[in-house]
Amino acid sequence: MTLNIPHYLDTLSRIFKPKIRLLAVSFLSLFFTDVAFASNLTVTLDGELAKAVEKNIYSYLGTLPESDLERSAFIYSAKENSFKALNSLGYYQADIEVAVEKDPWKLLLIIKLNEPTLLDNIKVNITGAAQNDPAFITLLNDMDIHHGDKLHHGKYETIKSDLLSLALQRGYFNGSLVDSNITIKQGYHYANINITYKSGPRYRFGEVNFNDFDLKPQLLESMIPFNKGDFYNTHDFHKLQQQLQSTQYFSNVQALPAEKAEDKVNDDYTIPINVTLTPAKSHQFDFGIGYATDTKFRLSAGWRTPLINKYGHFQETKIEYSSINPTGNFIYSIPLGHPTEDLLQFKITVEDDEYPDLTSKVYSAQIGRVLSKDDWNRQIYTRFHQEAWEYNLDEVKPNIDWSDKDNVQYIIPGIIWSRTIRSGSALDPSSGFRQIYNIEGAHLKAGSDNSFFRIHGRWNYITTLKPKHRLVTRAELGAIYIDRDAELAPSLRFYAGGDQSIRGFSYQSIGSTVPSSSDPENSTQVVVGGTRLMVASIEYQYYLTNKWRIAFFSDGGSVTNKGEFNPVYSFGSGIHYLTPVGAVKFDYAYGIDGDKKNGRIHISLGAEL
Repeated sequence: MTLNIPHYLDTLSRIFKPKIRLLAVSFLSLFFTDVAFASNLTVTLDGELAKAVEKNIYSYLGTLPESDLERSAFIYSAKENSFKALNSLGYYQADIEVAVEKDPWKLLLIIKLNEPTLLDNIKVNITGAAQNDPAFITLLNDMDIHHGDKLHHGKYETIKSDLLSLALQRGYFNGSLVDSNITIKQGYHYANINITYKSGPRYRFGEVNFNDFDLKPQLLESMIPFNKGDFYNTHDFHKLQQQLQSTQYFSNVQALPAEKAEDKVNDDYTIPINVTLTPAKSHQFDFGIGYATDTKFRLSAGWRTPLINKYGHFQETKIEYSSINPTGNFIYSIPLGHPTEDLLQFKITVEDDEYPDLTSKVYSAQIGRVLSKDDWNRQIYTRFHQEAWEYNLDEVKPNIDWSDKDNVQYIIPGIIWSRTIRSGSALDPSSGFRQIYNIEGAHLKAGSDNSFFRIHGRWNYITTLKPKHRLVTRAELGAIYIDRDAELAPSLRFYAGGDQSIRGFSYQSIGSTVPSSSDPENSTQVVVGGTRLMVASIEYQYYLTNKWRIAFFSDGGSVTNKGEFNPVYSFGSGIHYLTPVGAVKFDYAYGIDGDKKNGRIHISLGAEL
């Protein structure tokens, strides 16, 4: 090792007191026996060092000492540990000098990196069945290490761990690294890497054995995402557990590989899977409370029977009460094939809804088939829909042709498609996209009081532009085709306004209007919804901390009838607090409707997707 002594002395004279000079590292521990405040040791690195190099050195040095003895050991081993840190990054020719000062204690490491060791030959060989496995071929092609790169021990270790990890994921349970070494040559200027992995045979899935459980075997078998004899992979193994857990039939699912079976004569290697299922509680109850500006305080109670019989039937009953929108739902589900991906559902709903100028009561009974595949959920249904409503009219003779209390009945076939993909936290995703489409209708000659055709789509998109900067957008479009003289129930019409629609306006307050009275001087406009819907929103969010963020947004749109377009807008800002059940949002929006302007506070709780 060549040292530029004058340079080091000059550096020391600038940093330390004139009386302190370079000390011999091998005898450092003899000098430090009379210090009262050992924890005051500070470490300084001097030299042209990249941030990654500095970070690695500090990592190898470890935590600062807290006692006299620890300080002596720390200083004694500092040079050796620094060399280890530099060697791991390919700097085998570095020069390191150590200087120490007392009162207060300071440790200076003067480092000259010199030329790094470069990679010359890189040989990673795979033998056995894995040599033709596409996953291993991709791994070799994507290695982050090439001829001429600086030697990096971390990347070398990553290659080895990736080989072993991929082998376990792909079912090469007998595989091993038979050779792995780094050879330094030509005076530390170059290095060769040699790695040989012997995979052995690849195992296949054997029998899946379930413990005794009161459920039809066909239902359990439908949740096995692979066939006997398929090549083993951890993705399908974990999917088996996930599918079983998603049914909520079980309080605990434990799937474990059984003893491997090896038939070397016939080259048959299998691994059976043993699954232990623990039944869930017969009845599950949950209670909740919430608040939103749209629906005010809301109380909820739920009752679920996760497994009614051996055929996999289950039911869920939920009651939600608020002064504006009390709702009750009962859903009974029967698996037709897969317990979560193919269901026959019966649903009964009772709901009261309070609009700005009317109140409505809905009774609904529905039968449908729910299918899930490739992240898409599809529901084909037919429902009997009965609705009664009353308008808040003036005492003067109404100008509305409808009676004070209206009642209609429909038989409505329809279909809903939906898909949600997200990354990051489920309650606060870093990105995601939700899309929902609904088509339904009714016909006078098919048992309904009138005919209509209704289409509706909703989209929510979230992206993280850069750390701490998030963009949330949504859009909603809808159209209803109906005879102008026909009457449509309020819950089937479109409205806008509220926390999840156009902020700055009250809940469901935006829609087509009609005069409440034939007397122009006493008449007010009654909101009756519309047949055309168009709403959009864009919101920028900035994270102040992991729990707090601020938001700036603009909403806009229109709910009208065919041939009309009366848009409204809003601008606002808010502050959000992230909780374990979703973001609590405090937003203030300034609504603009023609010449009318109004400010409104919106409070809501929940996830955005």
